[in-house]
Amino acid sequence: MKHILKMAVVACLTISSSVLAGDVPTENIGLSGELLAEMPLAPEFETTGNRHMRMRILTLEKGGVVGFHAHDTRPSIEYVLAGTTIETRDGVETTYKAGDVVSADHTVSHWWRNDGDETVTILAMDIYRPDE
Repeated sequence: MKHILKMAVVACLTISSSVLAGDVPTENIGLSGELLAEMPLAPEFETTGNRHMRMRILTLEKGGVVGFHAHDTRPSIEYVLAGTTIETRDGVETTYKAGDVVSADHTVSHWWRNDGDETVTILAMDIYRPDE
């Protein structure tokens, strides 16, 4: 009986984990990016190491997803140029539309989706390490 109960608990935990994992996408779908500019920060500041600052245009197609990711080493600021998108951060959904600004510091882990009828266009600026 203990063995059966133990197997049932393991099965429930496995199913729960897979359902939770299924709710949070890890892959990008319908996302493309265009690099507008990039600048190494080392010549500008002594303590930045090999970090670069970059600016990109990100395009998220209808039904597209930006998979779950963390900003622990890559702070960013995004400006929504067109469309409407939903960000999920700490289990809370927030809708952003053209003209909204979103910041992500080292404490942020999140993902995005486009449930709207039009493509979402975002001007994204971040500081990152090219070797990561």
